[in-house]
Amino acid sequence: MRLFSTLIVLALSAQVAAAAPKKSNTVTINATTLRQMYLSRNIDLQISLNSVQQAKTQVSMSRAALLPSLSMGGMISSGPSFMLNTVSFLFPFLIPQNWMNLRENIYLLEASTISHYIAQLNGYASAYSLYATISSDMRLRDALQEQYENFKALEESLKLPSEMGIIRKEDYMQAQAQTSLARVQVSQADELIKKEKATLRMLLGLSLNTNIRVEAESVPASSVEGSRPQSVLNRLDGRTPEIGQLIWLVNAAKVERWSKTFNFLNSVTLAGTRSGGGGSFSSAVQGQVAWGPGYFPALQLSNLQINLLQLQMQDVNYDMAAAIETTLATVEQAKVQREFAGFAEDNLREVYESEKKRYEAGQIDMQIVVNAGNALTSAIVSRIEAQNSLNNARISLHRMTITGQFSKITYCRVKKIKKGVYQNSYGRVFQVTNSQYRLEDLCR
Repeated sequence: MRLFSTLIVLALSAQVAAAAPKKSNTVTINATTLRQMYLSRNIDLQISLNSVQQAKTQVSMSRAALLPSLSMGGMISSGPSFMLNTVSFLFPFLIPQNWMNLRENIYLLEASTISHYIAQLNGYASAYSLYATISSDMRLRDALQEQYENFKALEESLKLPSEMGIIRKEDYMQAQAQTSLARVQVSQADELIKKEKATLRMLLGLSLNTNIRVEAESVPASSVEGSRPQSVLNRLDGRTPEIGQLIWLVNAAKVERWSKTFNFLNSVTLAGTRSGGGGSFSSAVQGQVAWGPGYFPALQLSNLQINLLQLQMQDVNYDMAAAIETTLATVEQAKVQREFAGFAEDNLREVYESEKKRYEAGQIDMQIVVNAGNALTSAIVSRIEAQNSLNNARISLHRMTITGQFSKITYCRVKKIKKGVYQNSYGRVFQVTNSQYRLEDLCR
């Protein structure tokens, strides 16, 4: 009976625990934690990693296709007897096309790993830009809140004089209206920040029970700021991951062209046969050759594909040059805008305080105070927007030059030897000595 009661208590406790709401946890987001969480939790990167895994499996299949195979055939007589009458050995490693297929898939695997690396860089750049924008909007929200509190204090200071008839009622109503409009701007900023945090939650794969606390910080300057666009382009010449990916694709396309050159030789077989009456086997080496009218057009198509990839390499260089030129110009002008907006903000803050005092002394109209407050808000917004533009431009520079947080995103290798040193070799066909590692451990 006591045991039965204990079981009932445990069951009820389990139900209460299950029905209780889950405790929410808080994550702090800054540039470093954002990178760590994005690389480990983003769904798009996991999909990209799956593509690398498929390319790696394709290499294994191509390597296995080089191994010899055995085929046997028999004959069952009218009695309970069985006789082996055909034996065939297939030697695919004697076919040049099979070796070229292996080499092509190895090149495509290298291109896939770089594609995953590019996805990591570009994805983190987008997340970093969103984080910088949230930080900027939080500063903007604080500035708008300060303006709202200023107008609210002005409104409350005018309430009693308005009721006593010392000032016009219209002045008090105008102060009320300006306070309400300032509160609307604060609400709009809150709404925007919540939407941006929802997008950040999706990028990081966080549950709705997770509270996101953003540490507002500016993006550090890039080492190429102030440099000439051509010198930056020369520094990046041929060393961008986009160019590296296209180089591997061009190599794969060239190997694929040679594969089509030798595709007329399909198989080489050592076959042994004997007649139905038994006796010894007679052996012969057999080969299969196929030649059709589509041979030369296929080669021409391969050449056109190689030319297309080479044109894409030129296009990437042009795009990179344009991006460098425009981003450096944005950094330069954003600094100028931030400086002058800050200067205007300091002056207009003094003007606003001065106009409030003059109004309280009865020297000016209420509208002048409102105009001064709106001008101050406009200057604050301009300064924050200039800083946000500068932050995003610096993120682009760090992405292009792979510096700052982007330098900590490592390029993955598919294999490494037991001592922990990465290598590009994929092992020999008949003896693979390299130890295998999960892609999840290498591509992070």
